[in-house]
Amino acid sequence: MTDVVETLQVGDTLATARRQIERGGIHHLPVIDEDERVIGLITYHRVLEAWIEGERANPGSGAPAADQIRIETVMEKDVLTVDVQSSAVEAARLLDKNRFGSLPVTEDEKLVGIVTAADFVRVALRYLERDEHQL
Repeated sequence: MTDVVETLQVGDTLATARRQIERGGIHHLPVIDEDERVIGLITYHRVLEAWIEGERANPGSGAPAADQIRIETVMEKDVLTVDVQSSAVEAARLLDKNRFGSLPVTEDEKLVGIVTAADFVRVALRYLERDEHQL
């Protein structure tokens, strides 16, 4: 699990999401309410799709259109989360079964982190490297 550094809130724009994604080198941004509960998720791919759709609707307008697109209109609203007490196996199964790239992690319904497919790749890499050195 990675501690959540970056989040969005209702009212943030597509341009804000893009800046956070580019600045942080991240691919998933949970959207939280004022009580830090997960109410949505925006992904790098969804930002790109919405950006392209905005360009098609307003050719040549670029960033001004993105400043007008609110996150709540493009975010995934039916977000599956895992509790901080959930096992890594359970999280990995959910990611695999649903073909998700991430799962927000909650404690008492508040966002405390995020687990991503990349986290599991790093774990697998450590085991594979260890086995490689034992050969």
